[in-house]
Amino acid sequence: MNLKNKYGDYALITGASSGIGESFARRLAELGMNLVLIARRKERLDNLKREIQSKYNVDIINIELDLTEENIIEKISKHIENIEIGILVNNAGYGSTGYFHSNNPKNEAQMVKLNCVVPTILTHHFIRPMVEKRKGAVIFLGSVVAVQPTPLMSTYSATKVFNAYLGESLWYEMKRYNVDVLNVNPGGTVTEFQRVANVTTGPFARRPEQVVETALNALGKKPSVIDGFPNKTTLLLSKILPKKLVLNLTGKVVETIYKKGNS
Repeated sequence: MNLKNKYGDYALITGASSGIGESFARRLAELGMNLVLIARRKERLDNLKREIQSKYNVDIINIELDLTEENIIEKISKHIENIEIGILVNNAGYGSTGYFHSNNPKNEAQMVKLNCVVPTILTHHFIRPMVEKRKGAVIFLGSVVAVQPTPLMSTYSATKVFNAYLGESLWYEMKRYNVDVLNVNPGGTVTEFQRVANVTTGPFARRPEQVVETALNALGKKPSVIDGFPNKTTLLLSKILPKKLVLNLTGKVVETIYKKGNS
């Protein structure tokens, strides 16, 4: 697929300085896309820009920005005047683990803002020109925890349900305008997420590059995709088994992963 011809010249990636966002940047550059990379850590963004441009002939615009700040559209727009975004990758986000009543409420609320409010604002802004031009794509980074309630990750899993419902609903709304929307659901992936959330990756760890390939292979073909065969199998069983049993099993598994992450 020639992504530039299909969607446009530039891909905007949030949370681009590490993990899945960083892998999206490398892969899309390899496929010829120019990039707008957004993250808080300037040094990492600058290093990534130099690395990518040493390999590929693409334009890269770095934007150092905390997306939980106010007026993010204005702050982004001043860096990308006259640039049309063809692919928006809503990747920025973080998680938390632990019993809900013991977690920091400010941290939980900030997580809801970054995981839910920010992609809503960004998608609303960048999807309107896509509708007008009848071309473009939006990718939401969901999670397997969006498919079922997940004890000890209650707020995080709820934010990913939001992403899943928003992305899948927009898939239907946007297809008449030739705009592709995809919600991709990774499971345990080797990124900084585990350190921030104090968990391990679990038994079926995937690499960020694999998640990116899963997403790009599904883009334009389906509303959502689950990364990795073990994750697909596990979630299939969760739909068959009684909810009470699934919650008890999931809770025990997450408790084990949580304890290992804190040890």
